[in-house]
Amino acid sequence: MEKADAGEAKAAGQHAAARRTGRPPNKKAGQIDEAILTAARDLFLSTGYEATSMEAVAQAAAVSKRTLYARHPTKEALMKAVVEDRVQRWSSDASAGNADLPEPFPDRLKRHAQILMESLGNPEVAQFDRLILTTASRFPEIAQSFYQIGYRYELQFLTSEIVAGTKDDLAPPVDPERVARQLLSMIQGWRRTEETIREVSREEAARFAADAVDVLLRGRESW
Repeated sequence: MEKADAGEAKAAGQHAAARRTGRPPNKKAGQIDEAILTAARDLFLSTGYEATSMEAVAQAAAVSKRTLYARHPTKEALMKAVVEDRVQRWSSDASAGNADLPEPFPDRLKRHAQILMESLGNPEVAQFDRLILTTASRFPEIAQSFYQIGYRYELQFLTSEIVAGTKDDLAPPVDPERVARQLLSMIQGWRRTEETIREVSREEAARFAADAVDVLLRGRESW
C-alpha cells in the first residue's frame, strides 16, 4: 500500500513538473504577450529603438529572457510585433467612427478623411511617427514594417472606398489607388507640417480634411 502511495506521489510530482515547464494556459500566455508588447512599446518610445535592449524589455515585462526570445527572436521582430499591435488597436478605435457613415460618396469620403486626420492627432501615433522617422536611415526594415502595416492598410482601405463609391460613374477612376494616395498625402503632409510649429485644434483639422476631399472631388475628371 505504501509502495502504491509512493508511486502515486511520484507520478503526481512528475505531472506537476510537466505542467510547470510546459506551455502556459492561454490566459496566462495572453497576459505574458501583452506585458511584453506594453513594456517594449514604452521603452521604444521613451528611450528609442537603438537604446532599448532585449534584456531591458524582459526586465520591464517581468519575464525571463528565454520567454522573450521564444516569442520574439530578434529586436526587429519585437518592434514589428509592437507596430502590428498598435496599428490594430488604432484601426479598431478609428473603426468605431464608421458606425454611422453617411451614404452619399462625397460625405462618406469626408468622414473617412476626418477620422484619419483625428487618428493622426493621437499622441501615441505621433510618437511612433517620430520614432520611425528618426530610425529609418539606420533601421530601414522598421520603417518598411510601419509602412506596410500602417500606411498600406489605410491606402488600401481608402482605395476600396473610392472604388465602391464610384462604381456607378460613367467614367470610374482609372487609378483609384493614386486618388487615395493623393488624399492621404494632403492630410498627412498638412498635419505634419503644421504640428512642427503649433498645436492644431480638432475643429481645424476636421475642416482641412473636408476641404481636402472637396479639392480632390473638383478634379474628378482627371481621376
